Amino acid sequence: MRFSITCLTVSTLALMTAGCAQHSATTSENSLAEIRYEVGPCYGTCPVYSVAVEEDGTTHYTGERHTAVEGERTQAGNTTVFRSLQERLAAMQPDMGTTQQTLDCDPRATDLPNYTVTWVNQDGAQAVLEHDTGCHSENGRERTEILRSLNEELGIENWVQQ
Repeated sequence: MRFSITCLTVSTLALMTAGCAQHSATTSENSLAEIRYEVGPCYGTCPVYSVAVEEDGTTHYTGERHTAVEGERTQAGNTTVFRSLQERLAAMQPDMGTTQQTLDCDPRATDLPNYTVTWVNQDGAQAVLEHDTGCHSENGRERTEILRSLNEELGIENWVQQ
């Protein structure tokens, strides 16, 4: 009887350990490697630019037009910057492998820029959010405020604003 209990205990521990190892592998495979966002254009002189933040916090900026800095810039960061960005955007992130547009967009102004936010995991899978800053629903305004605040959080607002 004691041998059976010992075998059962050892087997259970082995299965639990294997399950934890598999969970850790799955978690690391699905963790984010990069978050990107592109902004613009509009019918006027709205800034058009793109930003990519790697998991180590390195920020890559490309100003296309109507920005204070045109062309590419890179600044070093740290994992805290990336984690903060990830947390701020978590509620907006669609499922990996999907593209989602902002819903409940009434009323809508048609001459404002769009944001395309892309989350990329370690395997290269992507989740994409397309947000129209002309969405004046409560949800749309909240998303616009969060997205517009990212440049300041990343310390690149002077590159964007003319």
